[in-house]
Amino acid sequence: MKRLLLLLFIIPLIIAACSKETETIGIRGWIKEIQMDEEKLLIHSILVEGEIEDDTQYDSAYVNITEETKILKDDKEVNLDVLEEGLMVEVIFDGPVAESYPVQGAAKKIIIID
Repeated sequence: MKRLLLLLFIIPLIIAACSKETETIGIRGWIKEIQMDEEKLLIHSILVEGEIEDDTQYDSAYVNITEETKILKDDKEVNLDVLEEGLMVEVIFDGPVAESYPVQGAAKKIIIID
C-alpha cells in the first residue's frame, strides 16, 4: 500500500519534470505592415513575412498583439512602440493559428532581431 501511494506521488512529479515546454518559432521575418487601432494610438497587429526555415513554421503571418504579448529585444522587455516596418522579428504564437494564408494568430512573444 505504501508503495502504491509513493508511486502515485512520484509519477506526476516525473511527468512534470519531463514535459519541459519548448517554444516553437512560428515565423521569422520582416515586419511588412503595421495595423493600428481606430484612434491610431496602439498597434494591434503586424504582418510578418519571411521564409520557412528548419526551425520555423510559416512564411507569412498576421500577428495579433494582445495585452499579454511580450516584446523582447536583447532578452529585455520593450514597449510596443518600438515595432516598425522593416524590423526583423521572431514570433512565438500563443495557441493555435487560423490556417488561412497568411496564417493569423495571437503572439505570445515577439523577439526583435538585430
